[in-house]
Amino acid sequence: MKKLRSLFYYTTTGMALGYLLCTLLFFSVSLEMMVGLNLVMYISVGFGIMLGIAYNRINFRYLFFIFEGLVLAISLATGRLVNILYITKESLNLDVPVSNIKIGFIIGFIIVNAVNIYIVATLKKYQTVLTKEERKAKKSEEKKLSDLREEKTPEEIAKIKSRRKKQRIIALALIVLSLGIYFVSPKVNNTINHAFAILSQLDTHAVIEYIRSYGSMAAVISFILMILQSVAAPIPAFLITLANASIFGWVKGALLSWSSAMAGAALCFFIARALGRDVVEKLTSRGAMEGIDVFFERYGKYTILVCRLLPFVSFDFVSYAAGLTNMSFWSFFIATGIGQLPATLVYSYVGGSLTGGAQKLFIGLLVLFALSIVIGIMKKVYDDKHKAVKEAEASQSSIDK
Repeated sequence: MKKLRSLFYYTTTGMALGYLLCTLLFFSVSLEMMVGLNLVMYISVGFGIMLGIAYNRINFRYLFFIFEGLVLAISLATGRLVNILYITKESLNLDVPVSNIKIGFIIGFIIVNAVNIYIVATLKKYQTVLTKEERKAKKSEEKKLSDLREEKTPEEIAKIKSRRKKQRIIALALIVLSLGIYFVSPKVNNTINHAFAILSQLDTHAVIEYIRSYGSMAAVISFILMILQSVAAPIPAFLITLANASIFGWVKGALLSWSSAMAGAALCFFIARALGRDVVEKLTSRGAMEGIDVFFERYGKYTILVCRLLPFVSFDFVSYAAGLTNMSFWSFFIATGIGQLPATLVYSYVGGSLTGGAQKLFIGLLVLFALSIVIGIMKKVYDDKHKAVKEAEASQSSIDK
């Protein structure tokens, strides 16, 4: 029941956000025609559903009503109240006059508001409503990443060490072989450098043209690119996913993107499991891994699923971090497959059906969501470091006394 409440509230909040963005789009006719109201609504509702799946708690209990109030206020102030019905008609792809959906919209409006008012009014019954000070105290008591590691017997530890020693030898041999080919063969060197240069441009059109240039080998090159960006390049995988959908169609493109991303995630997991954190931090960065640690501390074993549902969180870093825990490979692999599927389908549909300004808006919204997530992660990392410094100073002060 608690999960259903959260899912309903966040989904309808995403819907209210969509109505707000569409209302603002009416101030620019050219932008509205270029983007499409249904696209904005789909993205907003999808983001709301992702939040509903990721979070059990409702932390912003008045957000839905704030968005809804802004929509009504803007529409009334500009005399465009009928635009709300038009947005609904376009979002549902209804081929009927706007006046025909008025009664249905009003009934839906009343039901959604009644349910959300009930959810907010009974919030204390289903979750503890904390003050700002209480939330800070609770965060300080959150489990650490080390608590996620299961206790092992000496025999189990010995077996794990023996197995990981073999994995380390295999991984190092493969790395040495790969580096040897990269530095010895100018053709391989130039090809890989050019591929990374294309990905670094963050230009979907450039990625599409690059993959298409390989003709019948385009699918193979795309598969390899996805694995390469997983291991060594902090580039969002959705660029390749959008390109695949544009080249192969959204269904075949989604299948290619999903399978290649699974292979890349498995390789990242294996590298971390075999070579340890020091090597992983060299492939990524210390700050990035500390940021992902925040998710593992907060969501524990559900981190894989949660992070994949959040837009623009680099799942390559999550795969590396998972390899550093005692999570089994198959638990990681199954969670990866399930969590990766929704985003892959959405990106593939967008890549296969949208072009120009609409696609750029979609990428822009992803960047916006990403910035909010990155800011939250960095704030958490900073607060934890600041707290550790204060505790060390307090401890030293007590010793001096």
